[in-house]
Amino acid sequence: MRLLVDIGNSRVKSAIDDGAELRPLETFAWHGVFLHEVLARHWISVLEHDTPTSVHVSNVAGDRLLPNMKAWCVKHWGLEPVNLAQAAEFQGLLNGYADPVTLGADRWAAMIGARQICKGALCVVDSGTATTVDVIDEAGQHIGGAILPGIYTMRRSLGKYTAALFAADTEIGAFADNTASGIAGGTGFASVGAVDRFVQEAEQRVGPVTTILTGGESEILQSFMLNPTRRDPLLVLRGIKAVADATAE
Repeated sequence: MRLLVDIGNSRVKSAIDDGAELRPLETFAWHGVFLHEVLARHWISVLEHDTPTSVHVSNVAGDRLLPNMKAWCVKHWGLEPVNLAQAAEFQGLLNGYADPVTLGADRWAAMIGARQICKGALCVVDSGTATTVDVIDEAGQHIGGAILPGIYTMRRSLGKYTAALFAADTEIGAFADNTASGIAGGTGFASVGAVDRFVQEAEQRVGPVTTILTGGESEILQSFMLNPTRRDPLLVLRGIKAVADATAE
């Protein structure tokens, strides 16, 4: 049994890999938490004191969380997590960045994960604190990507940098009769419109694509996008698993 971990900008996702379908564990926000209490609740209690054979991590939070998580894993399980490293190539997927290691580990893992479940040209969208869009042609060449703020990041920005506006957590609609709903609709449609346009640009570059959404805001995107999409909340974790499988061979 392996534990797969995706450390994002604000939340941690994890899943158990026991050779069958991945079993996702509860996601948690990592800012300002007592890590040993959170991991005891989310990992040890769920695993019923079973020890994983290995822990594999994709990390975009730098040194803000991973060192403490490593120390916790060593203390409780005698295991040092294996950090997913970006590479120039993985099983026919060619990293399109001029310097491959500067591509976000979560984006690399999401692309790998997408290719585990779909063939042909792909548009991979990971939407959370930030929304990333990456395009892969049919031959496996990553042609590049884009990064924009997530929906709630845009909302919080309005609340922070304007005198009279505030972050609004209301339903998204096209036209509103109040400020809170106007912010919700404006930020929601801004993100949806941008991603839809990127899909169109992708198809001009590589032909028809399968668009796969993942991340905390992917359900919102999918409900409003004009282009057809698939959604897989475990995409990054599937990529981590694929790399772990290849390393074990």
